[in-house]
Amino acid sequence: MPALHEIKRVAPDARRHAILDVAHRVFIRDGYAGASMSRIAAEVGGSKTTLYNHFESKKELFVAVTERETARLLDEVFVVEALGGDFASRIAEMARRMLSAMLTDDMVEAYRMIVAESGRFPEVGSTAYAMAIERGVERLSAFFTAAMEEGALRRADTALAAQHFIDLASGTLLKKRVWNVVTSVNAETIAAEAASIAGTFLAAFGSDAISAAARRG
Repeated sequence: MPALHEIKRVAPDARRHAILDVAHRVFIRDGYAGASMSRIAAEVGGSKTTLYNHFESKKELFVAVTERETARLLDEVFVVEALGGDFASRIAEMARRMLSAMLTDDMVEAYRMIVAESGRFPEVGSTAYAMAIERGVERLSAFFTAAMEEGALRRADTALAAQHFIDLASGTLLKKRVWNVVTSVNAETIAAEAASIAGTFLAAFGSDAISAAARRG
């Protein structure tokens, strides 16, 4: 990681990403309370004043980190939109991608940090919810609206359908990881859970034919 005085000589976008990389690591390691701007600046390798030239407050920096990491997760999940195959296969693949992204060490540590800090710092929870859940619902709603127009899903509230899908994906496996019941989840387990999530979701929201097929298993 280049020092901040070295980062200053690179392009603005690269400079911003380099600072965000350090901030992300510090927030995960030290929590929101422990991640002072002074500490982040020290690990970047420059002065706090220079860091404030890019981000006016720790909250602004936290929002930027959360926004970037959430965008990465959603982009990973929604690559599935370009895949072929039947709709049930696409839903299962979307669930698999979401689970795989949510169960990484970084995401699990971030989830733990958000839960631990939100009681003292409500802005931590509200920021994470707005960036992750609300934007996820927005992206899924658009995808489900198109699916309803195609006849793959029954007519329903797309935001509600999206919320249910996210709730299914953030269920058993994520809880086991966050609570340290297991320290890792293999690809086979993720695929099996994704198939279960897809089946449950399609049984509830699929068209008559897709719902019936999902209920038959």
